Amino acid sequence: MIKVRNLLILLLVSVYACTDGNKTSNSSADSNEWELVILDSIQVDYLADVREGIFSNGIGIIKTMSNNNLIKFDSLGTILVNKEFPQEGPESVMFLETLIEHNGEYFGTTSFSDLYHFDANLNIKERLKMPFMGEARGGAYNRRNIAVWNEKILLWYPGRNGISPYIDHFYRDYPFLELFDLKTKTSIPVVRTPKTSQYSSDDFFDRPDINFIIEKDSLYLTFSNEPLIHVYAMGDSILWKRSIPINPSDFKLIPGQKTPVTYQEKMKMYEAEIKAVYSDPDHVIVSYHGGIDGDTFVNNELKERENYPRYPEFLKNYLKIYRQGQGWSNELIIPSKIKIILNIESVDKPFYALRNDEFIGEEQDYLTFYKLQLVRK
Repeated sequence: MIKVRNLLILLLVSVYACTDGNKTSNSSADSNEWELVILDSIQVDYLADVREGIFSNGIGIIKTMSNNNLIKFDSLGTILVNKEFPQEGPESVMFLETLIEHNGEYFGTTSFSDLYHFDANLNIKERLKMPFMGEARGGAYNRRNIAVWNEKILLWYPGRNGISPYIDHFYRDYPFLELFDLKTKTSIPVVRTPKTSQYSSDDFFDRPDINFIIEKDSLYLTFSNEPLIHVYAMGDSILWKRSIPINPSDFKLIPGQKTPVTYQEKMKMYEAEIKAVYSDPDHVIVSYHGGIDGDTFVNNELKERENYPRYPEFLKNYLKIYRQGQGWSNELIIPSKIKIILNIESVDKPFYALRNDEFIGEEQDYLTFYKLQLVRK
């Protein structure tokens, strides 16, 4: 009888342990609390000033600043293609900006006239001519402002009818993206600023940069100095559906005002900035920094070019994850030794980021990329 009773107790303990273990496992799987972990690093045997890059489906592409090169490498750091383009002639590439991978090939934007279509070996497959000259001049590095959807390219390319993006209330009064049809080689203006945005008002703010991603048939778009994600339904008209507040704890901004923001005003602080937006079917991930307050910016003379490398001393970079049906995660701090995140394809997949050798004070004759992973707590 005692043996039977002991056996029953053991069975009950075992069942409880399994049930409790399943609860813990399910709790972890359902958690929207995360941490950012550096798994490893890879070295790419190439040295250059890199400001642009992507990584998807096990392949990375970086664009150098000092010469007209594209470097293709794999997850071990092996260089697969090193392509230098002439600046004149039929194979020339000029003013190449954002890149995106699509079905193993690549599209790249420019500010002036062409879209470049590269094959898997980075040869120019075709030049796609926009129907008007672009009016953007310069721009931020490593933006996400091109996406492919239903054999069409959605891109930041202002200038239709000669309208400059630098005029007052450009974002309030005009559609600001183009939808280029790869079959007909035609383009239509799309996407207007929603009423939820500060840029739909009569007030003036500093000029933003645009980041967006398409997941399924939803467009997630941000203005860099506004802590909102605007959600649109994709289609020929691309209609706004809702806006999601990011609710950052650290996001210093120049407030709206009744006159345009001047260069002198911008040199009194460093605004917070959404740097990129990523997605998978269940999550939207936003990368941003919190900016530098006016006293710190002025007292340390951070407007001077020689002090630009000191910015990581004073600002924090973050990731935040929006899970469908759950809302926002905790804020994840991105270490200052990380310079550029190339891409985040999914919360479940490792991703790569360029190491900031200048910040950590190391001089190397190769590029180092961290292999990172988002891990549920």
